[in-house]
Amino acid sequence: MAREYIKAYTTAAQSLEAFGEIPEIIPIYLVHRPSNDVPYATLEEELIGDFVKYSVKDGKEINLMRRDSEAGQKCCAFQHWVYQNTEGNLLVTDMQGVGMRLTDVGIATCKKGYKGFKGNCATTFIDQFKALHQCNRFCEILGLKSLQPKPKKPAGAPKPKPQPAASAAAAPKKKTFGPTVKGKS
Repeated sequence: MAREYIKAYTTAAQSLEAFGEIPEIIPIYLVHRPSNDVPYATLEEELIGDFVKYSVKDGKEINLMRRDSEAGQKCCAFQHWVYQNTEGNLLVTDMQGVGMRLTDVGIATCKKGYKGFKGNCATTFIDQFKALHQCNRFCEILGLKSLQPKPKKPAGAPKPKPQPAASAAAAPKKKTFGPTVKGKS
């Protein structure tokens, strides 16, 4: 499922010249080994280089490589793109790999699932992502909407109501507060 979303993300990002190289989720193959005690295994291409976790399943780990590297920012923008395109119901997470080549990603869905699919990550990560995500330049290039609420304008003093023009002969009225006694001031 994550590979299908990265394909759609690639199509969207390729149309934007400023985006540049796009992350790739490498395929994982299911291998049947009938003579083995564990008859099924997964197999994937070996990634050579510095292995980096750009996000984790529970959303609690803060990784500077995620914020500061181009690959990390593009992974974060991919998460935002998926979140927005599924109306907050699905999030690709646990993104890790070497450079732009990612492997073993996870998927978080809302509690009811998404289009019949239940993810393999905590559903609370979607809420954590929404609360913690800070848009970066790739989110902006893709035209993604900020997930952070807009700051409320401070409530200022109410504007004074315009007073009708008084004639020069009329004396200003004295304002009184509380009960008044006639003839005494």
